[in-house]
Amino acid sequence: MRRAAFEPRILGLRVSALLGFYAWRLRRHGVQELLAGLGIAVGVALTFGVLLANTAINGSASELDRQLIGSAKLQLVARSSAGFSEQIAEAAGRLPGVEVASPLLRSSAVVVGPRGRQLVQLIGVTASLAALEAQATQNLGAGTSLLTGGIGLAEAPAQAAGVHGGQRVLLLANGEAHRVLLRLTLGSQIVGAVAGSPIAIALLPVAQHLVGTPGRVTNVLIKPAAGAQRQVEGELRRLAAGRLDVVPANNDLRLLAVAAGPTNQSTTLFAAISAMVGFLLALNAMLLSVPERRRFVTELRLGGFDPAQVILVLVSQALALGLLASAAGIVVGDILAHTLFHQIPSYITFAFPVGSEQAVHLKVVLLAVGCGVLAALVASLIPALDLREDRALDNVLREPGEPGQNITKRVALWLGLAGLALLVAVTTIVIALPSLTVIGGILLALAAVCFIPSTFALALKAIAPFSERARGMLGLAVVELRAGATRSIALAAIAALAVYGSIAIQGTRNDLDQGLNKAIVQYLGTAEIWVTTGDNVFTTDSFNAGNAVHLLARSPGIASVRIYQGGLLDVGSRRLWIRARPPGDSEVLQPSQMLEGNFVHASSLIRRGGWAAVSNGFASEHHLRVGSPFTLPTPSGGAPLHIAAITTNTGWPSGAITLSSVDYGHYWQTAAPAALEINLRASVSNAEGRRIVRAALGNRPGLWIQIRSSREAQFKANVSQGLRSLGQISTLLLVSAALAIALALGAALWQRRVRFAALKTQGYDERQLWRSLLLESTIVLVVGCADGFLLGIYGHAIASRWLRLTTGFPASFTVGLPQMLINLAILSIIALTVVAIPGFSAARVAPRVGFQE
Repeated sequence: MRRAAFEPRILGLRVSALLGFYAWRLRRHGVQELLAGLGIAVGVALTFGVLLANTAINGSASELDRQLIGSAKLQLVARSSAGFSEQIAEAAGRLPGVEVASPLLRSSAVVVGPRGRQLVQLIGVTASLAALEAQATQNLGAGTSLLTGGIGLAEAPAQAAGVHGGQRVLLLANGEAHRVLLRLTLGSQIVGAVAGSPIAIALLPVAQHLVGTPGRVTNVLIKPAAGAQRQVEGELRRLAAGRLDVVPANNDLRLLAVAAGPTNQSTTLFAAISAMVGFLLALNAMLLSVPERRRFVTELRLGGFDPAQVILVLVSQALALGLLASAAGIVVGDILAHTLFHQIPSYITFAFPVGSEQAVHLKVVLLAVGCGVLAALVASLIPALDLREDRALDNVLREPGEPGQNITKRVALWLGLAGLALLVAVTTIVIALPSLTVIGGILLALAAVCFIPSTFALALKAIAPFSERARGMLGLAVVELRAGATRSIALAAIAALAVYGSIAIQGTRNDLDQGLNKAIVQYLGTAEIWVTTGDNVFTTDSFNAGNAVHLLARSPGIASVRIYQGGLLDVGSRRLWIRARPPGDSEVLQPSQMLEGNFVHASSLIRRGGWAAVSNGFASEHHLRVGSPFTLPTPSGGAPLHIAAITTNTGWPSGAITLSSVDYGHYWQTAAPAALEINLRASVSNAEGRRIVRAALGNRPGLWIQIRSSREAQFKANVSQGLRSLGQISTLLLVSAALAIALALGAALWQRRVRFAALKTQGYDERQLWRSLLLESTIVLVVGCADGFLLGIYGHAIASRWLRLTTGFPASFTVGLPQMLINLAILSIIALTVVAIPGFSAARVAPRVGFQE
């Protein structure tokens, strides 16, 4: 007794009493609480998994960049993969105010092992790297003797290729094959975050030999003396003489943010939709327990508890359930993020050294947990509405139908009006401010829920005349749906959210996929056979062609050979895809990607020279229009060009510039091809053509010979990686919603055991109850799916429009009815299966159970 006297009290209630109330609830309604908790966990897992995955690229890149550049503040960067003379790097190291100048050579390469090919970024380093004081740079710089005569390969690509330290591996670079000693694999204990990145390290002379650029580098990392950064930057600009870029040492992060921006923006839109759907799924799972909680509130009031104490009991139970279920959801969501969403698109890794580490940010955890706890609180506090002074103590017990299940016409009407208001607000927002489409997508998910009560009431009203005339169990189904209105509306809302989210996300993904596929077919349609370095489908890796063009032109069966050139070029905040088409190509532009300008006239201007087509993002950023002049920074200085056309980003998020290979050769001062475009004579098959090309090239394992269809398939598979996360989010949303429906139906069936027993005492047998259950579920699904279907199409339309306007991706709206019907079929099959099997078991409940409560 003395111990109890000191027990803390809240609003007059002991903490042990609050715990006792929840223990009683678990004993009395354990199955129902478990199912509600599982519903919350599903919603939290969906929210956390998507949000965590959405931070993967930028988060891992930031950590990786920090470990690579160390204390460097500035960088001297080449404008092409050919690099610049080491003498310039040495001159940079002698500038006043420069404390450390560490030259690097960066180039694409491919490591071939027993498990396959791995595209990596080969980095040539010197011992000066150790002076930059980062974990990776210190260990590599200090241990350069370990790399002598070979390379070091990061752990992740080494495992993926199936190679290990001490063996010779095949490395492909500059179109040539080299057998090189893999001196060691670079684990996290050596290079930290670099271990998970597609990176190979070699001493600078070895890297120069492998790439075929002796005496040249592509970057110089600069550490200025204290207080000398501005002075050093000016000196570097004078040294660069308008032919090299002087940028912050972490400039790759700024470029990556733009390159990953469209993908992140599109993923953010769908992550936001998924987070809202996850929250609403959790909320609806809790709504199924509202009737019982309302009865519990009535019992507390009749027992003498005041309103504040009743609310305290409800809040304590909601917090307990919300926190426990959210913790489980966080664990599942983390597993999803590290498995389903873990892959970073290779089209990003070929241009940037992106790591594979996924940092878990506290704000993401708090947001996901907040969704679960808020859902539990909102649903738990709905019964508090019965505490109003105008509500009789036993009001719940006197409601029509099952106690606590009633939803008045007034509430349904107000929710329907709220849904209409949200629809109007979304339309206004996306038209006036397309950048706020993310908010619009969230509001549409909320509108889908708001429309359910009124839609459900209208559906029952439409069915009622048929149920009165028809024989069978339709009449009982309608009566039961009305009696359990809250439960039925919650189930319909879950179905609506599942359909809305999956249609909006999957539909937009399909739009992007179709737009990109059309661009790929037109881009590669100029040649029947392509010769490239193979793994980089954006065709930006130049190679040493030798006399291949001459030999191919003389080969029988070859109609024409053209040199395609291209690369990546950093312009401001963008790493642009430069596409230099031969004037002899049948098409230098892709008609499906044209946004502004005349296709025929623009093509003629580009072939003539001095003109280029640019992506809409780049054009908008620099306020360019068709006909506008602009200067492109190139290895030889500024290249004066005019805008012939404005296009989509053609699949590369940062944007693309298309010009003539004649202009490219002049300003980039190179004849090296990034690809050979080959057309065959009419009588020569593709298979025969490949044999002819292979014979002309000789033994060149560093080059790939692909017929157009093979190149298209590779290109599509690579580009679709950027859309993979959208498909995964859509799939996960559909699976999560299916689980939520299954859990909700399970909870509903458990709640209705007493009702089934009571109906049996009225003469209904188990088969009749089972058929009634199937009819009820079908009506609920039709209401929910119809609501989600219509709003999902609208969400799909505004998302596709937003992607075109904001990201530059080619995403023209198409309804995509087959995919929608598949999603509807999946949900319906899952829901009806859950009803059909456990429902039959529930319908077999003994009549005596009806007298137990």
